[in-house]
Amino acid sequence: LRIMWSRSFSVFHNKRAVLTGSKYVLTSGHSNLTVARPRLAVAVAASAVSSSWSAKSAVSLSSASTLSAQWSLCGVSSLHQRSYVSRAHPQPIPEYPVTTALQIVLDGIEERKAQRAARWERNKEKRLSKGVQDVGPYRNQDETVELSINLNLDPRRPGQALRGSLMLPHGTGKTVSCLVFSSDPSVVQRAQEAGHKAGGEELVDRIINGHEEPLDQYQRALATKEMMPQIQKQLARLLGPRGLMPNPKTNTIFDDGALLLQSLNEQANTITYRTDASGILHFVLGKGSFSSEQLLDNFQTICQTVQEIKPETYGKGKKKKKSGSGGGKKTSKNVKYWLRAHLTATQGQGSVRMDLRSVDPTSPFFMKEPE
Repeated sequence: LRIMWSRSFSVFHNKRAVLTGSKYVLTSGHSNLTVARPRLAVAVAASAVSSSWSAKSAVSLSSASTLSAQWSLCGVSSLHQRSYVSRAHPQPIPEYPVTTALQIVLDGIEERKAQRAARWERNKEKRLSKGVQDVGPYRNQDETVELSINLNLDPRRPGQALRGSLMLPHGTGKTVSCLVFSSDPSVVQRAQEAGHKAGGEELVDRIINGHEEPLDQYQRALATKEMMPQIQKQLARLLGPRGLMPNPKTNTIFDDGALLLQSLNEQANTITYRTDASGILHFVLGKGSFSSEQLLDNFQTICQTVQEIKPETYGKGKKKKKSGSGGGKKTSKNVKYWLRAHLTATQGQGSVRMDLRSVDPTSPFFMKEPE
């Protein structure tokens, strides 16, 4: 007797031994048996060739229940359904409503915060043995909650590369340092009083000559229209790769200094977005110290903005050809705009997938738990 330990099978006396996943299945006619333990597969296969499965046997093979009753002591049970996980049949990823997904992320943040505090207290004697003195209480990390939305967009096609900025009702919890370019001395003075680096032509010259502080410490750059020709000519190669180049799409270019100062006061609550190569938008939702109501308000504002900037034509992938000899192309109907949405935190091990019915503003279950 020989059994091949692979997904193929060996035939002996019209009997087959098949390996499916972690279980070995013996089939004879229309009767199926499965062996839960691999070592029993040889014993059961040997029994199949013995007199109990021979032509002289009085055992009926009409149903699998008869064989299951005879070999129940050998760990053999009836095969009803093949349940296994493979590359072709992956484990389904659970989806949660917005409120449940956000609570899962916040619970993970609190759990990791408690673990870090406990580890700090546990290593107190080790720090004292090395001569390290604690100054003040332990400052735990305030993780950032992030939102990723996968849209049915192809940025290579015209009109599908989304880019802009939006204002969150409760902000992001981060401090924003800005570069302000203006030729108005009063605007420069008020921007400097707010803690930002501001100036006109002299600031441009300092940046070119390398006398200014590193540009990586600034998050945004604002400018008035009269300064843009000089910025584009001299600073484009320095500001562009760092994402600091003023752009009308991100509302960082202003007609006068009053609008610039008004926007400068709102920069702490403003976030920018841009679709990546896969059509995914990434947003900062807030800090882990925010309440769930504050995070939900920011979430609602982001989703409504994404729906408002929906392009007229969207969709990625191949278009279906018309039937016949025409060979033309047409866009498939009922193309989805929202594909996936995930929530995650800074130190989280993974992301939490959300139910699109509670994410899409056009759905009747938006910001609710689907029934």
